[in-house]
Amino acid sequence: MKKQHSEQFAFWVCRRLFGQLTPYDRCFICGDMHIPPTPQHPHNGRYDFTGPRAAVEVVSIVDSGTLRNFSSWNKHHEGNYMGDLEGPPSDFGLTLPWVIGIPATTLVRDYDQVLEAVRSMEYASIYSTTPYDSRNKSHRSHQPGRLHCIFCQVAFTASFSAHVDPEGLIASRPGLAIITVSESIRHALPDIWESIRNLLNPTIQLRSDVMAKLDLAEQHGKQRRVACFVLDDFISMGLWNDELKDTQLMSFDWEAIHPVTDVVVASPWQKRALVFHHDQPARSVYVRGADKPPHPRTVGCP
Repeated sequence: MKKQHSEQFAFWVCRRLFGQLTPYDRCFICGDMHIPPTPQHPHNGRYDFTGPRAAVEVVSIVDSGTLRNFSSWNKHHEGNYMGDLEGPPSDFGLTLPWVIGIPATTLVRDYDQVLEAVRSMEYASIYSTTPYDSRNKSHRSHQPGRLHCIFCQVAFTASFSAHVDPEGLIASRPGLAIITVSESIRHALPDIWESIRNLLNPTIQLRSDVMAKLDLAEQHGKQRRVACFVLDDFISMGLWNDELKDTQLMSFDWEAIHPVTDVVVASPWQKRALVFHHDQPARSVYVRGADKPPHPRTVGCP
C-alpha cells in the first residue's frame, strides 16, 4: 500500500471521528508542509494530522514479505492479476485441468519445481494434495500402516495445493488449467494485533516512533491523541468482515500507553474501522467515500 493511499483513508476516517484536520507533516496531496518548520515546529518528528483538538499519527501495517512476492509474481507473469495464470494444460506440461495454488511466500524461482511436482503427481495418478481424496483411487500408499512412496511424500507434504477440476468450476471454461498465487494471512492474525501493541511501546527508555510523535502532540495541548493503524490489502483479505466489527478484539492499558487517547484500526479493503477510546465503549464504523481524493481546499492546501 502506498503511503499516500493509507494517509488518505486515515484522513477521511479520522476527520469523521475527530473533526477538521489538516496535514501537520508533509501533505499527502500537495507534498508541501502546510505549517512551515520553526523551532516550535521542527521539520522532523511530526505526527501526520493536526486539528483544533486532535493529533493523528498514521501507521501502515504491511505484510512486506507477501507484498514483495506478489510484486515478483506479477513482474514474472505480466498482465495476470496477482500472479494468476490460466491456459490449456499443455502450456504447463500437464494433460489434465489442474488448479494449483501457490503461496505468495513461494519464490518465483521455485515455480518450475512446483510444476514438476504436479507432473509427478499426475504420472502417479494422484489427483489432489488431499491424502484421502477419493479420486486418488490407484494410489493407496497413504493408508495407515503402509509406507509412503516418493510421489506421496511430494504430494501430501507439498507447500502448494493442487487438484484436478474436470468440471471447470474455477477456470474460466472447462478444460483449462489455472495457477493462482495467493496467501492466507489468517494464521498470522495474532501477530497483527501484537504488532500494534508493540508499536504502542509503553517503555519510557525506548519509546516507539508512534509514541514519540504523540508525546509532541501532548506538548501541543491536543486533547485527542490518535494512533491510526491502516491495514494493507493482503492483511485485510485475511480478515473476515465480522472481525472488523468485533470491538472486543483488542484491549489497551490506557495508562501504560499514555499519551495515546484513541486507537483506530482501519481497513481500506473492507471500508471499516475499529475505534477505541480510553473512556468510551469501542465501536466499529463503516467508511464511505474514502477512496476519493479530497479536494485540496478540504485538506487545507495553500
